[in-house]
Amino acid sequence: MLKRFHASGFSFASLTIGADWDKPEPTLRHFAHQRRWLENQPHLRVVESVSDIRKAKTDGLLGVSFHLQGAGPLAYEPALLSTWYRLGVRWIIPAYNTRNPLGDGCHEPSDAGLSMLGRAFVSEANRVGMMLDASHAGIKTSLDMIEHSSKPVIFSHSSARAIKTHERNVTDEQIRALAQRGGVVGINSIGAFVAEDNSSGVAGVVRHIDHIAQLVGPQHVGLGLDVVFYQAFMTQLFDSSPLMAQRGYPRPPWADVKPESLPEIVEALQRLGYDEDAILGVLGENFLRVASLNWQ
Repeated sequence: MLKRFHASGFSFASLTIGADWDKPEPTLRHFAHQRRWLENQPHLRVVESVSDIRKAKTDGLLGVSFHLQGAGPLAYEPALLSTWYRLGVRWIIPAYNTRNPLGDGCHEPSDAGLSMLGRAFVSEANRVGMMLDASHAGIKTSLDMIEHSSKPVIFSHSSARAIKTHERNVTDEQIRALAQRGGVVGINSIGAFVAEDNSSGVAGVVRHIDHIAQLVGPQHVGLGLDVVFYQAFMTQLFDSSPLMAQRGYPRPPWADVKPESLPEIVEALQRLGYDEDAILGVLGENFLRVASLNWQ
C-alpha cells in the first residue's frame, strides 16, 4: 500500500534573497540564477503545470516550482504578476508577517486586512492564474483574500492555532472560511508551530492534520513541512533582532519533520482510520486540485 502513497506529492522551493529580498532587481537576478541552476540538475525538473508535476513523478524526478513570500519583488504592483507568472512563479504570499501596501501580516497588531491595492492585487492574481497563499498574512487580511478571490486560496505552510497558539498559525475561523471556498491548509512542521514545548515530530504534525480534517474534511489539508536547511542563517537573523523572540519564536536551531518521515505520517493516518484517498489528498492531491483551479 505504501508504494502507491510514494507516487504522490507536491513540493516547492522558496527563494531566500537576503537583505534585498523585497527589491525587484536583485530578486529577479537571484531567481534567474537559481532557475538556470535547477534546470541543469539531472534529478530535478522545473514544473509549471499540474501535468508537469505528474510527468516528473512518472519519470522519477523531483518537480520544483517557485513561489514568492511577500510581494516586495513586484514592488506591490499588480501588473507585474503576469510577468512573474511567465517566469515560472506559480503562487505568492501578498503580505509577509508585517504590514505592506497590500495588507497586514500575521505579526502586525492592527490586523487591518487588505487595502484597496491589495484587493486589486487579488483580482489580478486570479486573472493571470497566480495561486494566492495566505500563510504569514494577518487574520483579517487572509479572510479578505479568501472572500475577494474568485479561486481557492491556500495556506501553504501554516498549522492550527487551536492546537498550538502562535501568531503564524491559523484559527478555526480562517480554516472554515478557506474550506468553504475550496482551499487547503499545508501543515507546518517547525516545532514553534506544532507543540507547546517547541518540539516537532510525526505525532505532532498528525495531530494538526487530524484537527483540520475533523473540522472541515481531509480534502482541505496537506503538508507544508517548511523544513529549514539554513539553520545558521536563521540563528544569525534571530540574534540580530529582538523581534523574533517577542513574536514567539525560539532561538534556532528549530525542530522539524524531514521528508524522509512521510511513510511514518502515512502509517499514523492509517492507524487513525483515514482511507487511501484521504491520505493521497494529504500527500499532495489536495494541493494539486487547487493548483488546477488556479494555474493557466
